Amino acid sequence: MRLVHTADVHLDACFAGAGLPARAANRRRQSLRDVFQEIVLRAAEWPADALLIPGDLFEHERVTPDTAAFLKSLFDSVRPLPVLIAPGNHDPYIAGSPYAAQSWPENVVIFNRPEWIAVPLCGGRLVVHGFAFDGYEISSNPFGALAIPQDGAIHVAMGHGTERAHQPPDGKSYAPFDAETAFTPGLAYFALGHFHRLTEIPVAAGRWRMMYSGAPEGHGFDESGEHVFLEIEIGEEDLRVMPKTSGRVRFAVHDLDVSSLASAQDLVTSLRRIAAAYSVPAIARVRLKGPCDTSLIGDLQAVKDALANDFEYLLLEDETLPAEDFEELALDPTILGAFVQQLNEEIRDAPDPERRRMLIRARTVGVAALRGHTLDIAGRRGGEDDS
Repeated sequence: MRLVHTADVHLDACFAGAGLPARAANRRRQSLRDVFQEIVLRAAEWPADALLIPGDLFEHERVTPDTAAFLKSLFDSVRPLPVLIAPGNHDPYIAGSPYAAQSWPENVVIFNRPEWIAVPLCGGRLVVHGFAFDGYEISSNPFGALAIPQDGAIHVAMGHGTERAHQPPDGKSYAPFDAETAFTPGLAYFALGHFHRLTEIPVAAGRWRMMYSGAPEGHGFDESGEHVFLEIEIGEEDLRVMPKTSGRVRFAVHDLDVSSLASAQDLVTSLRRIAAAYSVPAIARVRLKGPCDTSLIGDLQAVKDALANDFEYLLLEDETLPAEDFEELALDPTILGAFVQQLNEEIRDAPDPERRRMLIRARTVGVAALRGHTLDIAGRRGGEDDS
C-alpha cells in the first residue's frame, strides 16, 4: 500500500512575520501553490493509494476564492486518487470555510467533526481514520480514543495536534496528546500535522510509526533547513517512510563578520559564497557584524541590487561597529598597544592578499580578546544557522 503524507502548507500565508515586502510575499504564496501542486501530481503519478493532508492546508482568515478554486481543480485533475483532509487549527471545518461552503470532487474526503471517522479505501484493504478541528480550538480532543478492529485491513490514522514530548518550548498546544495514549494496536501508520519540521514520534510497537511530515516549504527564518513530504510504503512485513525534498527555497540566517573586508566588492563576494552554499535559492537574513569603515556598508541597497540574481530575497542588517584606528591604538603603552603594533607591521609586510586578510582578522580577534569581548575566530557571535 502506498501513501503520500503532507501537511501545514498554509496557502495564502501573509509572510509578515518574515519581514518580506509585498512583492516577495506574493512570490512566496505562489511558491506554496507550486510546491503543493507538485506533491499532489507526484501522488497521482507514483501512484499512491491515498494522499493524506492532516491539517493547515490553508489559512481560513486569509483564504481566497481563487485558492479554493485552485484546490478543487487540482484535486479533480488527479481523480480517482483519494485525497483525505483532516482540518486543523488554521483551517478548521466551520461555517464559511471552503471545506463546508463549496462542493468537492468525489475523490476528496474532508473529515468534518472532532471524532474519529473511518473511511475504507481500496476495496476495504485500506482504512483511513481521521477527525477535524471544529474551531480554532477543537471542542473535543479525540486523541487516545481510536479503536482499531482486527479485520485484516491496513489501518492508518491522520490528525492535527501537539505531541507533548516534542512540543517546541515557545509553541502553543492544539489537541495535545501523548504518544503512549495515542498508540492503538493494529494501526500501521499515524500521519500528523502541526509541527513544521519533519519529526518522528518514537513508539515501541514494531513497525508502527507516527510522523509529522513538516511543512513542505518554510514560512520564515525560524523554519530554515530542508523541507519534505513523505512517501510511505506498507508491505506485509515492513513499512518504509521516504522523505522527498519539496521546498523550492531555503530560509537561512547568517552572521557575517566584515572586519577583514576592504571594499563593497569583498562584501558582495562573501555574500555570494553564502548563496552558493544552498542547492535552492535562499531567502537570507544576513547580520553584518564587526568593526568596519563606514564606506563598506554605505550603500547596502546597491549591494542587495547587485545580488538580485544570487538570492531569492536578501535582508541585510547592519550591526557593525565603527572601525578601530589601529595606528593610534599601536601607540598605546600597553600589552594591547604592543600587540597591535606587531600585527600592523606584519600586515604591511604580508606577501599576498590572503595572508593579509588572515592577519587583519587575527588583529580584530586579538583586540576583542584583550578587551574581554566575545568574538570567535570564525567571526560568529551566536545565532548563526546555515543548516
